[in-house]
Amino acid sequence: MTIQQSKINREALNRFQRLFDTNQDGILLLNAKTGKVEDANPFILELLGFSREELVGKELWEIGAIIDKEAALAAYIVLKKNGYIRYRNLPLMSKSGEAIDVEFIANVYDIDHHPIIQCLIRSTAKQNKAEKILADYKDIVLVGFDEIANAFSALIEKRDSYTAGHQARVARLAVAIAKELGLPPLIIDGINFAAQIHDIGKIGVPSEILSKSGILDAFEVAMLRNHAKAGFDVVKNMKFPWPIALTILQHHERLDGSGYPNQISDGEIIYEARILAVADTVEAMSSRRPYRATPGVDAALEIIKAGSGTLFDADIVNACLKVFEGGFQFDIALPPESHETEHL
Repeated sequence: MTIQQSKINREALNRFQRLFDTNQDGILLLNAKTGKVEDANPFILELLGFSREELVGKELWEIGAIIDKEAALAAYIVLKKNGYIRYRNLPLMSKSGEAIDVEFIANVYDIDHHPIIQCLIRSTAKQNKAEKILADYKDIVLVGFDEIANAFSALIEKRDSYTAGHQARVARLAVAIAKELGLPPLIIDGINFAAQIHDIGKIGVPSEILSKSGILDAFEVAMLRNHAKAGFDVVKNMKFPWPIALTILQHHERLDGSGYPNQISDGEIIYEARILAVADTVEAMSSRRPYRATPGVDAALEIIKAGSGTLFDADIVNACLKVFEGGFQFDIALPPESHETEHL
């Protein structure tokens, strides 16, 4: 080896030593043949509470740092075979007996024909704490959304008790459909919230129209149908993690463009509104009317089957049918007398 080569090797070794000593993750160097610790950096010594002298020459399971000895020995065999192993959440034991969750990554290196296992150890305590804080925050936010929905429902129930119960029943069915479709929990939360307030725009409809037992005239129908746009206007400036305002606006639109308020069709209608359209139709046709007998659930399902692919999304219709085949029922009590009109 030349003097120049020796100088380069010394510089590389010095750089490695600085990285080893100052790294903010724990580093252990193990003998690949024996599994015994050959070196440990300051971070891992502080994390585990051992001195360097207590670690060097010992196996991790020998000093109790790795809690599950059998699993550690099995992992050691895999590591020697594959040259790499990773645990995302491995519990280590400190000298004081405290369990510490870490990410544990081990690689096998050959240095001058001397096989070394380098273990990178990163505490996940901060990450786990941050994840818990985030989970708690999400729970608080969802509770807040539920309280908003309940407040809206209570407000509209003062004018029309049917609408509040209708929204709750539609929400139950919409959630069941969304689960049958395999949608992610966060999306289902949004569908649930939108369904619980989807008729909030009816707060602007005169009570005599909402409670009318006879057939509505053209002007009254127009007033009633404005509730989708009115509901959109109520919530459009509220910040939600879901498209609540658009779902409310579009829940009476139909794939063939025959719906309202904007007569949009197929690809223009968001998926959440398509689910709500099916759930809303089934619930409305399953409820009593003061001027007619209840068609019932079976008749309601026949209506969405007849409109599958033309008025309603076929996949959503199929999911709804499966939900009822599985025993779904509107177990939220229906009011003794409904003021909802057939035009909805």
